[in-house]
Amino acid sequence: MLQIMDEALEMPTINDEMEERLERLLAKFNNKSQFILYVVEVDHGNLVGWCRGGRAVEAHKIVAHETYDCEIHDIFVRKQYQHRGIGYELWKIRNIIPIPSTLPTSLPSVQCPVSCSIHSHIPPVDLLTASISSLARDLSNCRYSSTDLVRWYLMRIDAVNRRGSHPLYAVIETNPDALMIANTLDQQRQSTGPRSSLHGIPILVKDNVATNDKMQTTAGSLALIGARVVRDAHVVDRLRQAGAIILGKTSLSEWSNFRSMNKSREGWSPRGGPASSAYVANGDPSGSSSGSAVAVSAGLCAAAVGTETAGSIVSPSSVANIVGLKPTVGLTSRSGVIPISRYHDSIGPMGRTVEDVALMLEIMQGVDSRDEATQQVGAIRHGNYSQFLRGVEGLRGLRLGIVIQHINMTTELVDVMDKAVALMRSYGAKIIDSVNFTDINDHQMFDDLFSLFLITFPEDIANYLMELSNTTIRSLNDLIEFNLNHTNEEFHPLFAPNQDIFELSNNFTKSLYMNQSSLLNKTRRLGGQLSIDAALAKHSLDALITPNVSSSLTIMASAAGYPLITVPLGYDQSNGEPYGLMIAGTAWSEPILLRVAHGFEQASRVRDQRRPTYAERD
Repeated sequence: MLQIMDEALEMPTINDEMEERLERLLAKFNNKSQFILYVVEVDHGNLVGWCRGGRAVEAHKIVAHETYDCEIHDIFVRKQYQHRGIGYELWKIRNIIPIPSTLPTSLPSVQCPVSCSIHSHIPPVDLLTASISSLARDLSNCRYSSTDLVRWYLMRIDAVNRRGSHPLYAVIETNPDALMIANTLDQQRQSTGPRSSLHGIPILVKDNVATNDKMQTTAGSLALIGARVVRDAHVVDRLRQAGAIILGKTSLSEWSNFRSMNKSREGWSPRGGPASSAYVANGDPSGSSSGSAVAVSAGLCAAAVGTETAGSIVSPSSVANIVGLKPTVGLTSRSGVIPISRYHDSIGPMGRTVEDVALMLEIMQGVDSRDEATQQVGAIRHGNYSQFLRGVEGLRGLRLGIVIQHINMTTELVDVMDKAVALMRSYGAKIIDSVNFTDINDHQMFDDLFSLFLITFPEDIANYLMELSNTTIRSLNDLIEFNLNHTNEEFHPLFAPNQDIFELSNNFTKSLYMNQSSLLNKTRRLGGQLSIDAALAKHSLDALITPNVSSSLTIMASAAGYPLITVPLGYDQSNGEPYGLMIAGTAWSEPILLRVAHGFEQASRVRDQRRPTYAERD
């Protein structure tokens, strides 16, 4: 039942015209003696309702039909009222949740058969903050079903993804079978128990990760619309086997930011539109895993999958105030992922908490015969990554080095970082200031690394395209021709004005291609042995930390194939944009990175301090 508070509030006067409208509405309800709602200010999120007989009504039974179907909760005022000798209670209601017309509200084939399904469109959980473990606990305790959970996330996506004054454009499409899959998993939970901690948990996947279902896999491009993949990406298959629900596909910088150099912001694709920050109005979400970061930040899913070649997980995660982990290259398989470079691509989890990404990583990692880089995973397998999460006690005794090379350290960012360092020191961490890489020309390293991307992309993308069916696109040259034939749709003056990266890559000479082995060895040595590994060894460090996302450290980790993680650090007080703390280590050091990130997360609780401004419907 709803708790109602008596409170003085000026309410609209009931006149004859309103009474007539009320009576018309009343005829639409089956139980006419119980209640009637009248929509007064739908656009401002308020309802005023009259309840005959003074009987409180459960929230999930209250449905208004005047403008659109909706369900409401949080009545914060009621007032006795007499009109024409009839006693009314006037209710002022704080929140309404619309049931979008595009979502099925009554599908017999997906009605959860178990008693824990509450069949309500009002989540009893805050989807903006809910962690995987809290959702799994609620599902196990029969507080609600996975079918309910999927419906709530679909409602949130409908409400904020492409509607309102600040649409997020985080989700390209949703899985039309998500409710059916959830229903099946609900039945399995009842009959045989959960498969894993991800059983029945809705996950979004970046649109360059193959899903062999009714959804597209296009890297945001119109060129691959209608093309069919032959199988799920390896990580998607592992997630499905663990019971995760692939809820939909997220937007991204088209072709993972590997098509156009000169653009004003990240996150745009012709399929997905311009992804936008949930914290800053029309804010740059960074990229290329823009939609995955925004969707997690705005509570459109429990967690998401992103990909990174050079910063594409950690950078958008940082500005979205979430946790993003780029694993060591080879810890997670890249088979079924639209590539940039087989030497540098990595696929990783993005979540609201460090525990979320640890739970995701445990499922996503694994040996795959279709990805040679994964062959070492069996030898370094750590088991359950949650075992490395020790809270604030995990900071004690750690030696961490601060890297601030080539970072725009504003006065405010310096202050935020100083407070973070002081906090970690108070919990027993040893912090070494100003670890720099003065002997490394990181600009030259980036040029060499980018050259490697250009060299490997034509072959890697052709290998991916050749496995597709129902398409004539088979090469980089085919993609270039498609874009030239669809300039109105594929080119955007601000977000993607050209395809200069595609053209550069397509025109690389054979001699440069033959030189890729020496260039690969050179950049790996510079980024790893002579940079990250050297700094760790010189100062006896467990990990390196940096405010926001250091371009230098990101490029070094990309060149070496090393892991990175980012965790919320603080906020820009002028516009509310989040800062992230990035943590780097050597190959296969995910356990220590998770330990550092979890310790700081639990000590600081940064994400709890500010909710995303544009994650609610106008």
